[in-house]
Amino acid sequence: MAENTVENEPEQSVTADQDGRSGDVITVVLTADNHLGYTAFGQHPRKREERQQRLRRAFQQATDFAIMQGVDLFIQAGDLFDTPAPNERDRTFVAERLAQLKQAGVRSFALGGGRDTPTEVQPSVDEAAPAPQISYARLGALHYFPPAQTSEEVEPVMLTIRGMVVGVCGLGVLAGQEGDPLSRLQVQSEIERASIPILMLYAPIEGLTAGSSLLDVRAQVSRASIEEQSAFRFILAGYHHGHCQLRIGQTDVIVAGATQHVDFSAPDQSPGFVFLGLAADGIRWCNHISVDALKVQRTVIHTRDLWPPEVSTPERTPTEIILEHLRPLCDEEAMLQLQLEGELTRRQYHQLDLNKIRRYGEEHCFALAIDDSALSLLPEQEAISAEAGERFSPREELIAVADEWIAAATDEQKKKALAFTKEELLLAIDETKGRW
Repeated sequence: MAENTVENEPEQSVTADQDGRSGDVITVVLTADNHLGYTAFGQHPRKREERQQRLRRAFQQATDFAIMQGVDLFIQAGDLFDTPAPNERDRTFVAERLAQLKQAGVRSFALGGGRDTPTEVQPSVDEAAPAPQISYARLGALHYFPPAQTSEEVEPVMLTIRGMVVGVCGLGVLAGQEGDPLSRLQVQSEIERASIPILMLYAPIEGLTAGSSLLDVRAQVSRASIEEQSAFRFILAGYHHGHCQLRIGQTDVIVAGATQHVDFSAPDQSPGFVFLGLAADGIRWCNHISVDALKVQRTVIHTRDLWPPEVSTPERTPTEIILEHLRPLCDEEAMLQLQLEGELTRRQYHQLDLNKIRRYGEEHCFALAIDDSALSLLPEQEAISAEAGERFSPREELIAVADEWIAAATDEQKKKALAFTKEELLLAIDETKGRW
């Protein structure tokens, strides 16, 4: 299927207020966390390609909807790409979508996210590589706000739409930042001219479930800072993968939610984008438009179900019990997370054939993720209480083995190399857990 063809049009629920729009309403399509180019660790190439096609198709549903509705603004609030160096296919795809928006008279804005903002310095240039969105901004296809704009006064983009003055600013955070970025934000006084002042935000918001970003959660926007600020009537946000709308003080906060599932942070949410009608006196409508997406399921199996204490000789192995539990949940259109929790001995742990379970998931699901971080290893002696058990997971095993090797190394350079490798492997484990 061609990339510019959409099989499943998003459901369009347009009320009478939307159909007969008054002149004091600004229409907006809000999207975020599109994660174009996302690659699942260890996934089959065919499924990896299908996943990337779904990510592109979901973003296109948002742009096609914006063009069809003739909206005033198209706002992308962070993590358009899943990497700061997207491949040429994804770059070209976005360029084509932005060109269509511009041709239709839709103004586009984008905010840098934690995934698609370069932070590493290039040795030959002595500065970070440019964000991928900057090339679009240079061509006039959108206005780009880089993240971390809290060190100096921020200049808003001022627009006049049908006689109404609209002011747009962008605020985002990067990994390693601390504190509340909104409490430090300074905005030029020109924003006071706007009857509809908008802040695009990419940052964790207090009280909301986090998305899959690797940002340090210490960089968090508090509800108090939202309530105390007076510059912005509307905050249109990314980062969190579940859509929500809330009122904090005099500010309306709308979180777009992701356009596809890439983790289990919002399993009950339907991926999609938001269609908004904004006026000086508040929100006229806020519709979440679902897109075609894989379904997400999560199941928990406790060790007492695998080794029932009252059964001395079980008829089925623990692996067989798990597979029977997974069988009715597996579907080619499903992404399934298996959570194992409870206490077990080392001998029992090695009775679990996790490779066989993974292979079954690969054959019968779109993706299967196994989370065994809640397993605890008990000493073989049954008399020792459960509280004496140690944490047991691949991550803990890696730490234990690496520390042994580092302690045994006699050469200082070898110690440093082992320590560096250990940290790299731990980062890889933390990043891939819960993601595909």
